[in-house]
Amino acid sequence: MKKLLLYILMAAAAAPVSAGVFTQAEMDEISCAALKMQLFYYYLAPEKDQKIINYTMACKGAKVTYKIPKWVDTEVPAMLGRKVWRDPEEGEISEASLWQTPVSIIYEYLELTRKTFPPEAGGANIQPGLLVKEYADIRIRFQMSLDRLYRARTREVTMGDSMEGRGRSVMPGFNLILKEMESIADAISSTNSRRYAEAVAASAVIGQDSFRLLFEPPRKYAPLPRESDAKRMFLRFLSMLGIILVFLAVRVFFLTNDSKTNAMMGDYTKKVDVFTEAFSRQFININVKYLVLGPAAALAFLGLLTMNIWAFLFLSALGLAVGMRTPAFVLNTMKSARGRKIDGQLMDGLILLSNCLRSGLDVVQGFEMVSKDLMPPISDEFALVIKNYQLGMSFEKALGVMEERVESKMLSYMIRAIVLQRQMGGNLTKVFERIVVDIREESKLEEKTKAMTAQQKIQSIVVGIMPWVMVGVMFMFQPETMIKFYSTPLGMATAAFCIIWVGIGMKVVASLGKIRV
Repeated sequence: MKKLLLYILMAAAAAPVSAGVFTQAEMDEISCAALKMQLFYYYLAPEKDQKIINYTMACKGAKVTYKIPKWVDTEVPAMLGRKVWRDPEEGEISEASLWQTPVSIIYEYLELTRKTFPPEAGGANIQPGLLVKEYADIRIRFQMSLDRLYRARTREVTMGDSMEGRGRSVMPGFNLILKEMESIADAISSTNSRRYAEAVAASAVIGQDSFRLLFEPPRKYAPLPRESDAKRMFLRFLSMLGIILVFLAVRVFFLTNDSKTNAMMGDYTKKVDVFTEAFSRQFININVKYLVLGPAAALAFLGLLTMNIWAFLFLSALGLAVGMRTPAFVLNTMKSARGRKIDGQLMDGLILLSNCLRSGLDVVQGFEMVSKDLMPPISDEFALVIKNYQLGMSFEKALGVMEERVESKMLSYMIRAIVLQRQMGGNLTKVFERIVVDIREESKLEEKTKAMTAQQKIQSIVVGIMPWVMVGVMFMFQPETMIKFYSTPLGMATAAFCIIWVGIGMKVVASLGKIRV
């Protein structure tokens, strides 16, 4: 059965292929590569005659003379003396012989291909399909020789260190030739003559590139030259001088524009007073100046540590922008958190108010009971309403002030119900009971929506945090490189671009978790 399948495959492979398989340029490449592989083989041989030392060949219509590389005289004898592989049949194999095996197989592969050339080009005009068995044998032997190259080693060297380190560049080229050999079988079985010609021509080009590497110095890692301590100190001095000059320039600007400076400071003082009052209305005592100057000073100090004038200016401007927006962000965050706490206590407050009304007390007395019996923050808010009412403010207006101060939808419903009852009458106890039921149902719905949108919220946090975590890790491993890049205008533009798009990504992902009713 296996023989029958083999005969069928060979019959399909032997299907007629057009006579002109290769172009003239491709045949020149293959012939030239075969000569170079032959020369490559003899460079690694123990003895070399004068013809090999200065070899002239006709390649692509021109005569080229190759003078033996200088490293061959010193390195090849050492390679011949190093035994890097032990074979049960062949015994110990030297490093040079191990390299000669794949080179000779490539030469055999190219010579086999030349049999498909027309007679006028030195070939026998054999159809590629008739050589499928030979190609398969060559590919298997070449793969085995490459496996030896990668596995062979001694305690001191590996095959990548061969030829003064050129082996590390030659081996990937041999791997590419193996890939082209594997594609030849597919090209022959599909009777695709163009694909077959391109695979062989590509192998020839790669083989010539591998041969060219013998005449070039090996590529080795060389650390970048380190700057002298005097030069680094001088550059740091210039950076510090530049930062001092920036401070002086800003100082001179403010001194020469005294009226504008006073106007700016006046606007800043007014904003500070406005935010201070807003925080005090939330029963929070905080110095707003620290919220503004804290981020600005922290980022300016970070820019100062980079010892780069551009990074200092960029981080200082960024810190000032962040600082100017910090009070509003903190106020809104704390206001929302306070509103959620009041929502959690509002149901107990409404039950207490309802019980007070049933016992014959009025709403004002019920507010006094809530301010005394419940815990802050709802007790503070209700006590402030009573205090404003006792100081002469109407009860309805005191309730309106509390509604402006607290972000709570259910508290707004309660206040409007109380105002309507005082103006038009009605059973306020029933209204409070209905609001309590609504609070319970809304709490259940809110918990359910939180569970449904938890994944989107976590994704939004990950999208916002992970890029900066990765940047932080890179700073830990390569601080000098990262500082050098992000200190340039391109690096700062990249950072700004990333901040903008990360913010957009967080908004988009977070919006996916919003449920609109």
